[in-house]
Amino acid sequence: METATMPRTKAQSKTRVELYLPEPIYEEIQRIANADGWSAAELYRLLMVDGLAVYAEKSNKRLVNEQLRAKLGKDEQSSQSEAE
Repeated sequence: METATMPRTKAQSKTRVELYLPEPIYEEIQRIANADGWSAAELYRLLMVDGLAVYAEKSNKRLVNEQLRAKLGKDEQSSQSEAE
C-alpha cells in the first residue's frame, strides 16, 4: 500500500490514523471507491462517520432502555410497597 500526502485545503484539519484491515475488506473498499468515484481516503472517512453515527445511535438507545428499565423497576417496587 502506498502512502499519500493529503493536499492542503481550507477544510477542517485531520489526524492521521493507521488502520489494519483484512485483505478482502481492504480490496472491497478499493473496488467500491473506484466504482463510485471516491478516493479511498474519502470513502474511509465516510465509512468511519457513518459507522460512528450508527454506533452512537445504538449506544443512545441502549442507555435510554436501561434508564427506562431502571425507572420501571423502581415504579414496580414502589407499587408493591404500597400494596403491602
